[in-house]
Amino acid sequence: MALEGFFGNYYFVSIISAWLISVIVKSIILSSQNKDFSLKKGFSNGGMPSSHSAFVAALTTAVYMMQGFSDLFFVSLAFSIIIISDAFGVRRNVGLQGDTLNKVLKGLKKDPVKVVHGHSFFQVTIGIIIGILTAVFIFYMIF
Repeated sequence: MALEGFFGNYYFVSIISAWLISVIVKSIILSSQNKDFSLKKGFSNGGMPSSHSAFVAALTTAVYMMQGFSDLFFVSLAFSIIIISDAFGVRRNVGLQGDTLNKVLKGLKKDPVKVVHGHSFFQVTIGIIIGILTAVFIFYMIF
């Protein structure tokens, strides 16, 4: 498939745009805290907003906009729920447990483990909103 085939595909444009918007917003937020802009910061795990949530919300919204309540929509919705619950639940809890483990390791004078935190409910919600709005906006721009 030629490169223009990707950029002419509504699904591809929606999910990549939502993901890029969330990465740029995250970069701006993280950089404003340090007064040092770096797009690289937006690719880090955790933080505001959740780019995983934006990506899957855009995917599910794009499928809905094109196909309504189809079989593919429900498959996409199930996939999105798994990704979002992982970002909010599992990864967040693993990060909190990593913090506790590092306190124990510090007391034992051992090297800490690298800890990656998941997202808060608010960060996930903002990611979902970015994904939905991006897919709807692009739909109305194309169709």
